[in-house]
Amino acid sequence: MSRLYWHLALAAIISFGGVAGALLAAKFGGYSDVMMIIFFAGSVGAVVNNYFRLAKLSAAEQPVTYKLDNNVIVLQMYVSLLIAGILGFVMYGLCLSGLVEGALFPKFANTDLPYDGVQSFLEKLAPKQNIDTAKAILWAFIAGFSERLIPNIIDRLVSQAEALKTIRPTE
Repeated sequence: MSRLYWHLALAAIISFGGVAGALLAAKFGGYSDVMMIIFFAGSVGAVVNNYFRLAKLSAAEQPVTYKLDNNVIVLQMYVSLLIAGILGFVMYGLCLSGLVEGALFPKFANTDLPYDGVQSFLEKLAPKQNIDTAKAILWAFIAGFSERLIPNIIDRLVSQAEALKTIRPTE
């Protein structure tokens, strides 16, 4: 079990180091893109989730933990960092697109500008205020922590789209 905690510690160093690196790059390097912080906030959410899972696993009976393949658990720890970062991006996109909105979600500036290429898109679209940046980072963490949040939101959006399709069938 201690080997698993070492891998969890390494995963935490990768994720927290990514956030720290992004913040240092913003502070000293002039690189202030929030997207890198969004990715690593999602991966930090995965590390916290993995910690809670590992704590439950270590509290389980010894015969239960003996049967588990530790290599699979280690692989899952590292892959979850990548997947959680991607889920952070998806949550950011859902908020940016307006598909998920409300007082708890970030608002964005320059959403009414015409599309002028990917570089312009990434440079000009940003959270509207500082509080919106904080909300975006927090939601990226939540998306990384809760693996089912984004799939549940997408399922709900698909259901709503299908309901609209039956109400107004295409001709």
